[in-house]
Amino acid sequence: MAVANIDTVYQRVLALANKEQRGYITPQEFNLLAGKAQNDIFEMYFHDYKMSLLRPGNQSKTADDIDMLREKIAMHRVVGGAVGGYLPSDAHWLESVYRSVASNTNRVVKFTGLGDWGDVVETDAIASMTYIRLKAYYDGTGDAGIGESHFDIYITNTTGDDIPEGIGNNIVVSVDTGTETADEMTEKIAKAINDHSPYHSATNDGADLTVTYKQFRTWSSSLEYIYQFPTSINAVLQSTTNGSQVVYEEVDRDNWIYIQSNKKLNPTTNSRGIFHRVGSYGISILPDPGGDTILCDYIKRPADPKWGYVVVGDKALYDSTNTIPFELHASEESTLTNKILELAGIVINKPGLSEVILRNEAVKEANENK
Repeated sequence: MAVANIDTVYQRVLALANKEQRGYITPQEFNLLAGKAQNDIFEMYFHDYKMSLLRPGNQSKTADDIDMLREKIAMHRVVGGAVGGYLPSDAHWLESVYRSVASNTNRVVKFTGLGDWGDVVETDAIASMTYIRLKAYYDGTGDAGIGESHFDIYITNTTGDDIPEGIGNNIVVSVDTGTETADEMTEKIAKAINDHSPYHSATNDGADLTVTYKQFRTWSSSLEYIYQFPTSINAVLQSTTNGSQVVYEEVDRDNWIYIQSNKKLNPTTNSRGIFHRVGSYGISILPDPGGDTILCDYIKRPADPKWGYVVVGDKALYDSTNTIPFELHASEESTLTNKILELAGIVINKPGLSEVILRNEAVKEANENK
């Protein structure tokens, strides 16, 4: 529940300032003072919260300082703010950055047909361009470059068939044709994927190869991004399921650079991720989320209040259509009024008003802390 109508606060300020003529504290002055008073109260929440943690708590939620502060801060919390390279411009305190559950899916694909090459793999069964292509999102060093691409497993024999150029981080599996069985070849392919691909894991059941994608992506329901040659290697989509929500950890710039330069620490799958701030609202994320939805939870900075008005007969009359309300908990109405009056005493050169208000506020705080 928020502070009452801004016009109520304005009229109360005028009345307590003991001014019968509306406008002695002009609307422009009131709006400036109201904005500062609101920000002062809002900023104190975080200091008060820190100090409350140092004091003994209270079992009653209505009497516990921390619970009361949480209640006041809750109305400023935004859940699921969109992050598209920049944090929301009204973010005051960032709480977490995470991947949307809606786009957070993984998949399992089963490759069959390898057993058709025979109990013992014949030399002519493996052409110079035999491969299984797995989709991935990675920083490649080959022709694929940086971005959404593929991770290929090239299968060759020991007779010297050419390996395609520019395969970058991809895998080459050498098969001893004429000696190894299809089951042994598939087991070797699974081991190569597990040893070398940071984006997939694999198991084999005889000559059938099952690949689990570690990356959480917005996958197509079809196999349009799974290719294989020859076509006798069939790809069957086993499942595409929702994964767990991924939360990104914030690091500073020095650690960001260090992590990127360290192969063991550099995140390549979405089971863990990092981010760091760039300027006031910019944000960089690893691994690169591509087109997937990244969200954040944060504490919103309250908008500056505005007592809207129209001038009729040289008098300012309240206009609700041009008004921006206070964004404070209803319990702050008394404190808000006192702070505006305290500031108004300076503006209208009436120090006695400020002194009275300061005494009233001191008494109020003393009563609350009993």
